[in-house]
Amino acid sequence: MKSREIALFGLSLLAGLTGGFSLRKKQQSQPNESSPLFYAGTWQFVDPHNQRQHRLEISPNLDIRIDGRALEVTVQELNEHQLTFQDKFGYHLVIHANEQRPVSFFDEADDCTYTVHAIEPPTP
Repeated sequence: MKSREIALFGLSLLAGLTGGFSLRKKQQSQPNESSPLFYAGTWQFVDPHNQRQHRLEISPNLDIRIDGRALEVTVQELNEHQLTFQDKFGYHLVIHANEQRPVSFFDEADDCTYTVHAIEPPTP
């Protein structure tokens, strides 16, 4: 009876360890979309009220510029679906993303969501 219990304990321990290793391996092999680098880049959006194009720049250290002007913001949240900033007036700026890239920009001060498109760097 004791040997059977020890064998079952050993098998369950082995199964637990190998399952844990495969889970950790899967988690490590997936790209970390919560990285600031996922959101870094230069994006373009159009204001629907006046059809003016704007340029949104997010640096790897999460500094943000709109049309070349730096904004004083702090990062409130960073995950695989959104990057949320708060400006010095308390308004939120939210970058929403899908699995591949940022797709929209919400400006709480204007209460408007803009679709963003990547601006590719010029080729030499």
